[in-house]
Amino acid sequence: MWLPPTQADAPQSWSLYLSSWWLYLNQIRMNLIYGRGGLNVKRYWLWKEAQAAAQAELWKDPEGYYFCNIVTVLPEAQGKGVGRALMEEVLAMADQEGKKCYLESSRREPNVPIYERFGFQLVRNMVCDDDGDAIMLYCMMREPKISEEAANRSA
Repeated sequence: MWLPPTQADAPQSWSLYLSSWWLYLNQIRMNLIYGRGGLNVKRYWLWKEAQAAAQAELWKDPEGYYFCNIVTVLPEAQGKGVGRALMEEVLAMADQEGKKCYLESSRREPNVPIYERFGFQLVRNMVCDDDGDAIMLYCMMREPKISEEAANRSA
């Protein structure tokens, strides 16, 4: 689920507010369906707090960032280009608009190297500590790629 860029000083839209709740409830549903025992609500809010702090530190572009909130490919569909297609669609749009992209990965391996192939760079490690039981998240950012056509026009 990619969230569109919004200006830093703009209030959160109702559609974004509702989509974040939809995502939260859908995560609970998916965890229950696939046997992960449900979402740990306390950890969810710890993550949201750490995420807000990381984004406040890292998000300096007043035009905002395309934010890859979650991307998941079921095991039976992995290796078939589904994840690549999900990423490339939005990255092409971001490049065309000259917008940066941002994501957080819960696994260094194999995720960080995969995202690096899309042009993302690791910019910060984010620790979510649940009373000594900490997990690490990896904040990654991608600068827009300028096409040769756009570069020639500006030259």
